[in-house]
Amino acid sequence: MARIDSPWNLPDKTVERADEADREIRITDFALMASLPLRTVEVAGFPLNELTMAALIGLCLLRPARGGARIPAAVVLVLAALFGLLLYSGVVNQVDWTRRMGHVAILAGLVWAFSTGRVSLRSAGAGLATGLVAVMALAVVGIGGDYYPGRLTGYLGDPNAGAYFIAVLGVLAVFFCDDRWKVRLAVAVPVVAGLVLSYSRTGLLAGAFAIVWVLLGRRLGAAGGAAMAFGLVWLVDNIPQGLTTFGPFSDRSGSDALRDRIVAQERVELAAAPWYGNGPGTATVNIRDLEFFFHNSYLATRQEGGWGALVLVLALMVLAFLRLSRQARAGDLAAAGAQAAIIAVAVMAVTLGEVLLDTPMAIAVGFALGQALRATPEVSADG
Repeated sequence: MARIDSPWNLPDKTVERADEADREIRITDFALMASLPLRTVEVAGFPLNELTMAALIGLCLLRPARGGARIPAAVVLVLAALFGLLLYSGVVNQVDWTRRMGHVAILAGLVWAFSTGRVSLRSAGAGLATGLVAVMALAVVGIGGDYYPGRLTGYLGDPNAGAYFIAVLGVLAVFFCDDRWKVRLAVAVPVVAGLVLSYSRTGLLAGAFAIVWVLLGRRLGAAGGAAMAFGLVWLVDNIPQGLTTFGPFSDRSGSDALRDRIVAQERVELAAAPWYGNGPGTATVNIRDLEFFFHNSYLATRQEGGWGALVLVLALMVLAFLRLSRQARAGDLAAAGAQAAIIAVAVMAVTLGEVLLDTPMAIAVGFALGQALRATPEVSADG
């Protein structure tokens, strides 16, 4: 298949080989993925990026699976069990679960669309790169809002949640926008700058660990790589307090104290929760009559669907991560980049509540499963 340097000049095609399908350029995929970093933009009360992701899934319903690819059976079982458990928790707890479950349905749809080759990974990567760079540039010049003066916000909104988007989607953008190292470097520079300007400690760690993984971790086998990934995430939650408030972060003691109070209240909520959690959309706590979202996504997922929901989400990420172990070890940088994005999700989940059930997680898993198709040149069954 001829190389095309622009994401704007190739019509949709059906191809038989999965590796060619992954590199196909589509304007629809490019444009819709470019909208993903617009966290604060809403249309009729709904986040714009959620509507565009739903539109992408709708388009994929009209497309054939590339090369007849199927979503892995284990992934189907995990997604079905997660959706069923959260729905059961919402009904039994008699909470308003409709909007939250709609969001989870979109996450599942994205995993399906990417894992069956219905989304062009190169177009999606180029779209993410364009959207992120544009949104960060707008934030620097003050367009999109200044929610936390002195920190990068704009259309990314909260700087910590923005750092989550930059870390996860930025890694995917770097490794999937193009195969040429000069283009990847041109994308990596503003991504790293955005993480620095977000002034998010966990975001910086997520970015650093992603680099460590691509340079060193990917060379390990499946067992060693999984152990290293777990160790990196464990490290984030066990850094001594003195190291988190040094130098430029010395003024964070007040916010850290509030976070500790929020996490303590989260554990109180969880102690009284049934095995199936308190229901979708209930990951909030009240402190002095003020409502706060959970500040730990592992606990937030347990709040919504119990230990079962947490185990299922982590199983989904682990399945996608391990599926790329052989490719990453063999020198496939895109595969290593997809794994690094999953590690970034796990790292950011330690200090943010809306991570494990948020769109970047599904995008990271989808990219990983889509990249795994490149290890299977010929796919025989319809999907």
